[in-house]
Amino acid sequence: MPDFKAVVITDSTNDRGGPSHSLHRTFDINPDVQTVALADPSDDHRDHWRQDCDAATGYADYRDMLAAESPDIAIIAVHRYHQERLDAFLDTIAAGVKGVVIEKPIASQPAHADQMVAAADAAGARVVLAHRGRENPAVREVKRQAATGKWGPLVQIKARGKGDHRCGVVDALVLGTHELNTMLYFAEANPTSCWGTVLTNGAPATLSDAADDEMYESGPQVGDRVYAQYTFPNGIIGTYESLPIGDGSNGGDALGCDLFFRNAVVTTRAKPDAAIHIFPQGDIFPQPELGAWEPFLPADWTPPADDPGAPYWADWPGRESTACSNRTIGAELVRCLRENRAPVDASGIHDAAVVVDMIIGPQRSHLEGRRLDLPLESRGNPWEG
Repeated sequence: MPDFKAVVITDSTNDRGGPSHSLHRTFDINPDVQTVALADPSDDHRDHWRQDCDAATGYADYRDMLAAESPDIAIIAVHRYHQERLDAFLDTIAAGVKGVVIEKPIASQPAHADQMVAAADAAGARVVLAHRGRENPAVREVKRQAATGKWGPLVQIKARGKGDHRCGVVDALVLGTHELNTMLYFAEANPTSCWGTVLTNGAPATLSDAADDEMYESGPQVGDRVYAQYTFPNGIIGTYESLPIGDGSNGGDALGCDLFFRNAVVTTRAKPDAAIHIFPQGDIFPQPELGAWEPFLPADWTPPADDPGAPYWADWPGRESTACSNRTIGAELVRCLRENRAPVDASGIHDAAVVVDMIIGPQRSHLEGRRLDLPLESRGNPWEG
């Protein structure tokens, strides 16, 4: 029998779409975990999602499921950032669950992230996020090669969003969270300050422009363009921007981080597939005598046998990349529970909370008209006034 019992919390009501990014199937081929139940308040969709992850039992209320099943692991596959999602996390920890897989970002405002971190830490629970980046063997290979010093020190990290119809603050919240987490992974430190600019229809965004985010239910939001800068204590400068990219259809190829080492530039774009390229100089302007952009890895590259993502690598590129990411993240959670440690090969709750500050900080900086220290002093939604 598997050593761990998992349950899934999702929400298909009001056209919310059910379990986001197939997180309900995180442990579908993991021999250590059995997914036994799924809770969804939608009578119309619950049974479909339950069967899709081979769970034996369905519940309308996740609280009833937690009480009846006494799970070791909970998957919170909710892609909305309302009070009910926060409550579900806190109730899960209070029920004694010791491992949580949760959709990214951890929260839409620092105050909610604070509550989640405090609850998990007090209970000794381990939490992993569905951030795409550090779980990917190809991204870890960039980190391994950088550690040899072959490219010199890392001096700057430029991240950008998809620039599609969600361009701006929503892009930063929903997709920028991946790249800001990747920025933390490579910077190996938390930023100490930030500043930002937020525009709407070409003009500086104001509180009076804010309206409720109906798509992700994250409260008042405004801004169709965002530019942010972060200062790290080790001298690295980070930037993030969400600007319109073409007609929005190719934004997935733009989403990513560019790593500026002193002697090379490495791109990590188009995650989760991780289309990684390298230019063998410390700038991005090709000249014949300097070389040209090259794929970072040969087509037949495979991860080291001990890499946590190695078992899934053959299926990683293309349509199955999300499933491979989820399975790698889930396997890391199992190791954390067995070894009683924080996540290494997946994003943990503490990094995820820092990312929320990195999302919100530039927006608050814009409103206050000054550079702000991180962590932020004000912890709520900046557009609530």
